[in-house]
Amino acid sequence: MIARVTIAGLALLMAIVACFAQLDQQSRLDPSYALMVPDAFSGNAARERAKMELQLGQGQAALASATMQIKHRPLPAESLTILALSAISAGEEEPATDALSAASRRGWREPIAQLASAESALSQGQYQGAAQRIAALMAMGTLSAPTEELLGRLLQTPEGQQAFAERLAAFGRWQNNALLTGYRAGGASAWASTLARANELGADFNCNRLGLLAKKYGGHQNAADLAKFWPGDCKSS
Repeated sequence: MIARVTIAGLALLMAIVACFAQLDQQSRLDPSYALMVPDAFSGNAARERAKMELQLGQGQAALASATMQIKHRPLPAESLTILALSAISAGEEEPATDALSAASRRGWREPIAQLASAESALSQGQYQGAAQRIAALMAMGTLSAPTEELLGRLLQTPEGQQAFAERLAAFGRWQNNALLTGYRAGGASAWASTLARANELGADFNCNRLGLLAKKYGGHQNAADLAKFWPGDCKSS
């Protein structure tokens, strides 16, 4: 009898655990389930609760939920990003900075973390780090407006131009799409100088794309800048 009761109790316990685990997984698809999951089983649920609390402006509650989800799911970069945003909302600057830094190292596909890291690097004069983060954001194609603003600031100095020129010359598929963006962000002169530096480093831009950019430099006043990067026409090989 005792053995049967014990087995039945274990079976019931396992069923409860499985139920809460399923609810935790379901909360990824439907955040309303997040409120039904106990703390001990809250991996995904705690993250979804943190998101909801952030939207409601409940910074301290969001930070508590985000801290809990880090305990259950410490590896995803998204977990660190949610923790950082929650800490910012709660007015906790130091843990926010630490979490954003870790998130940007762990997952380059986390745009908010990359943006924050780029801002931090740029404010400290770390041009190489800022250029790397900005290039990652441009490759993702997200957060376009703040990314352009950061790029414009980066290109204000020769050191920033050199750092971004190195990213333009590196392997990637985003560089041609960045040609007009850089013009908008940095202005005609700074962008022309950056492209000239990139060409010296072996950058391989699509000539037709360069031609579209060259049209932006129309007028005698921009002739010197245009000559820095534009060969004059696209000759067939």
